[in-house]
Amino acid sequence: MNLKYIIFDFGKVLGYPISGKWFLTPKFMSFLSNLNMDMNKVKDVISENKYLVKDDLPIKTLEEEYNMFISFYSNILDGLGLNKDMAKEIAFDKVYNNSEYLLYDDVKDVLNVLNKKYKLIMLTNNFPSIIDYLKHEDIYDLFDKVYVSSICETSKNEEKFFDMVINDYNIKESEALFIDDFEDNLDIGIRKKLNVIMLDRENKKESKYKKISNLVELEKIL
Repeated sequence: MNLKYIIFDFGKVLGYPISGKWFLTPKFMSFLSNLNMDMNKVKDVISENKYLVKDDLPIKTLEEEYNMFISFYSNILDGLGLNKDMAKEIAFDKVYNNSEYLLYDDVKDVLNVLNKKYKLIMLTNNFPSIIDYLKHEDIYDLFDKVYVSSICETSKNEEKFFDMVINDYNIKESEALFIDDFEDNLDIGIRKKLNVIMLDRENKKESKYKKISNLVELEKIL
């Protein structure tokens, strides 16, 4: 394998939501906990409003992202029978405070090693604030390029998102390794002639592909 590029997903591969749930920022969780909200109801209302925050929406700036999340959290608060005044504060926390995620313990050390041998690329279903988060954690510059779905107006369930990377770097068969936590995404990677590995941090998934549970394992097999 003439490996030159490693393409990483972000969510549940390099970082995870502190609350354990996407869209539930620490501030929002604290607010809901103080009200003793039924979290099953919260989950249902979030699901009903996910169409407002689809990964492939054309959201290219932090301001656009902020306004999108104001609408999203306003709808959620309204659906829960709560005052919508908190929506701006929760949206601000989500977009500007770098408070939603934590990196896994192995990320910085392993990326710093791999960066010396390979071009590292990120392909993430996300919004512009992920770039600020990566800079906040001092890992943005370890990537040659970060492809964010909302900025690119596509997502990992579409082959054209992968094509952007492949065409930009003129990647040939066997030159790139794609690492993700969803088998459906890896299936597309295979169709695009990428090598693939599933990274299952909780070691709970079955996969037809080679599977690892942390980046230290990745470093050892490369």
